[in-house]
Amino acid sequence: DGGISLVKYPAKPVITMETEARDPNMFWNEERGEWVLLLAHALEKEMLVLTSPDLKKWTLASRFGKGEGAQGGVWECPDLFELNVEGTDEKKWVLVCNINPGGPFGGSATQYFVGDFDGKTFIADTDADGKIPTKWMDYGKDHYATVSWSDAPEGRRTVIGWMSNWQYAAEVPTMQYRSANTLPRDLGLFRDTDGQCYLKVVPSPEMDALRGQLHKQLRQVNVKSVETSVSLPTASDGICEIMLEIEARKGQSVMLALSNKAGDKVVMKYDVDAETLAFDRTRSGNVSFSQDFPAVTVSPTHRHDGKLALRLFVDRSSIEVFEQEGRLAMTNLVFPNSPYTHLSVSTTKGKAKVKNLKIYSINVDSEK
Repeated sequence: DGGISLVKYPAKPVITMETEARDPNMFWNEERGEWVLLLAHALEKEMLVLTSPDLKKWTLASRFGKGEGAQGGVWECPDLFELNVEGTDEKKWVLVCNINPGGPFGGSATQYFVGDFDGKTFIADTDADGKIPTKWMDYGKDHYATVSWSDAPEGRRTVIGWMSNWQYAAEVPTMQYRSANTLPRDLGLFRDTDGQCYLKVVPSPEMDALRGQLHKQLRQVNVKSVETSVSLPTASDGICEIMLEIEARKGQSVMLALSNKAGDKVVMKYDVDAETLAFDRTRSGNVSFSQDFPAVTVSPTHRHDGKLALRLFVDRSSIEVFEQEGRLAMTNLVFPNSPYTHLSVSTTKGKAKVKNLKIYSINVDSEK
């Protein structure tokens, strides 16, 4: 009757198991006309797939993951959904598996598998060696327990993660609260030159509404080993959005640094030869509260042309980094002693170009 009253079902359609299974995630499979339920068989480090025509009688249809992917900790918070492969009519299924510990840089993280699902069994894609590769949705230390929305408008698959790490979640130097969620992100798939499909992760388009004034714009900067520096907004403790494009030559690296007068600094290094982006927060501010917090995280760029377009969201105690086309995401907490006031760019040697640099303030007034 519109959600006003609840009539309790007299039977008990409860799934019981002798081992720990939790974090249920369920969706309606229109093609097969039945419900699909994923359970994390946490300590067994696998996912269970159950099906039901009526939410009352459940059948264990299959298991996935035993001995596959990252196995360093318990498997948690499963998700399963279908996405289009960019630029094609192909569709693939993505099985999300959050793991703690066992992340690429210690502690908790979100891994995923790409493959096919027939309504009962998920079969993961393999690499050239016939093995199931381990893939990570985010290459920072602070992205976990990812949750997606079913039946979102326009067929979008939007996710939000928990922005912390179980290594130090209860020790971060904040008052009155601990932990926040990531910005919402929309997912897709792209196929890289190795033949593998990877998740495409971009900030949800609603994030554009947060933009305030354009604080700084530079169409092109010739970057050398001597740092070129620009100021960041000062309003609202310096929270801002930064967009830029890097054009580098082989054999060099381009450095981006956020800094303040207190000497706190976050350094991001685009290694052209290795095709990686590193994020160094070892001198980012207060890092003494946990031995696991000072860290350098590294992400593949999935770019092979010496060009990298980035979009950064700098908040009071976090930095979320995205490749503008969604080919990398990196989320890291930071606790500077005062807001970062400058962005500087430089090279390890030679010259590079930074193009279309834009720095926006971010509106914090909910009425804007």
